[in-house]
Amino acid sequence: MTSPYRGPEHYPTKSALEDATETRWGIREGIGLAIASIFGLLLLVVGLMLASGLIAASTTSVVATVVAIGFPLAVVVLVAVARWSWNGR
Repeated sequence: MTSPYRGPEHYPTKSALEDATETRWGIREGIGLAIASIFGLLLLVVGLMLASGLIAASTTSVVATVVAIGFPLAVVVLVAVARWSWNGR
């Protein structure tokens, strides 16, 4: 059985395929940026609350050490991931 003739409007053009690829890339980048922004703002809020004394870390030295090392480490990791993402990979 032969297939019926399909006009050119049924086949995607090269520019339409490129547009679809760019749209998928833009959506993925936007989602990555949104996730990085959410976690960055969360770290900023927690850091400012710790610095101002609105919330207090536990009085045990182990928890205070983890907070003192973990918070700056999380900030550095977030900045590294953000820079990697914004450079377009």
